[in-house]
Amino acid sequence: MNRPHGVRITIMMKNLYIDEILAHFFPTGSWLTWVGQSGANNTTRFVRVDDEQYVLRIYETHQDVKKVKYEHAILVALAEMSLTFSTPQPVTSLDGETIVRTSNGKIAGLFRYLDGVNPALEELAEIRSYGVTVGRLSTSLALVQSNHHPAYRPYYEIESTHPRCSLHDVLSFCKKPPKEFSEQTTDLLVIHEQLTSFMEQVPTLSQLPHQLVHGDINASNILVNEDGIVSAVLDFEFVTNDLRVMELAVCLSDFIQPSEEATIIWAKINAFLSGYGQSLKLTEAEIEAVPTLIQLRSLDVFIHFLGRYFDQVSSIDIVKEYIQKSAIRCNWIMDNKNKLLKTMGTVPTV
Repeated sequence: MNRPHGVRITIMMKNLYIDEILAHFFPTGSWLTWVGQSGANNTTRFVRVDDEQYVLRIYETHQDVKKVKYEHAILVALAEMSLTFSTPQPVTSLDGETIVRTSNGKIAGLFRYLDGVNPALEELAEIRSYGVTVGRLSTSLALVQSNHHPAYRPYYEIESTHPRCSLHDVLSFCKKPPKEFSEQTTDLLVIHEQLTSFMEQVPTLSQLPHQLVHGDINASNILVNEDGIVSAVLDFEFVTNDLRVMELAVCLSDFIQPSEEATIIWAKINAFLSGYGQSLKLTEAEIEAVPTLIQLRSLDVFIHFLGRYFDQVSSIDIVKEYIQKSAIRCNWIMDNKNKLLKTMGTVPTV
């Protein structure tokens, strides 16, 4: 009996805070909000005021103003470039700020609405456009100058992935998981082995070219138009200075799905690379690092959600899902490393 009542209270409180935030931007107090498709990390609402549409984001992963200011500074810099796709543009509040803090301590920002839909990334032409966009964004981010300092560390500093997850704790968790994760023992041992192996490669990886990277470009963070051409890149929350080639590894990792046939996986990888290679030339050392960095992406996401589980933000089922995904991708890389490197040879090198 109490549970439905509690749910209604939670919804009412969320709406109260949303109205509180929007009052900082619109003096008339007249707006319409609704829930739409969004990512897993933050609370998102779509907003209409008169004939204009916006996207409201309430940050749930952290409450660090410096991190959000850095993200917004990068977005402002990108807006001044002649890009072939759109990026989110922060809206300035009545106080002249792009960040609002609610009475319950949450940080929020409002962005101009960008038209388009999240792609399924099943059509090869669509995937090729995705690759073209990632390559162009990477070359653009290399030119961005900002007086702010990145809030996030590079992917390869995996001990910094989540404040609740030291590398020692993660390795211990994988080696001797709690009983509620007993069914994941085999997968966790794979992750333990790959984490240990990865740490030995960090000194070499850290010498590769660095620049600003988005760090999380996937189907949920891009929009396509009616022709299947990428029209926007979203969610720059994790933008930071990192390995240039990490952007590529993050994208390729999502094509490795256990439900896909091998021929489909390789067709998607080739389509993406054919687009990506139009804009960016990598070094041979960067290409050699791609298999390791794909594994790193999966390990990083697992640690991210493990930390959220420890913080009681993500459910145990979510953690189990990412344990399985991480182990599958690690095993796939071990089995297909040579073929992947041969395929990567089609990407132009410096």
